[in-house]
Amino acid sequence: MALIEQKRLILKDSKVNWIAYDTNFVDPLDDCITIYRKPSGSYFTDDGYTTFNLDCFVPNWREDGTVDKICKRYGCKMHGKNEELQAPYDSQLIQAILAIYAWIEFKGIKL
Repeated sequence: MALIEQKRLILKDSKVNWIAYDTNFVDPLDDCITIYRKPSGSYFTDDGYTTFNLDCFVPNWREDGTVDKICKRYGCKMHGKNEELQAPYDSQLIQAILAIYAWIEFKGIKL
């Protein structure tokens, strides 16, 4: 099964600024999970969308430690002021995002 459904180019000043990869997986808001990469980038990112969903559904997630364990398991890290998830490979990032969203759902949070 391919993880990526569609690849889109995001332009800025007529140049490719980001490459967006849409998946068939859904987030807690029933949107498709999209990950991003700079054309010459060495990592994939969620651009902070996972943190946004965590803040909406599990406001105390930073104190819990579960997200840190998930990041460690899948080789990701939270980075920057937006706390975006980053990983060297698309599959690592998608697995981590799916694990976090499953954790939100299994915690019994009403989505």
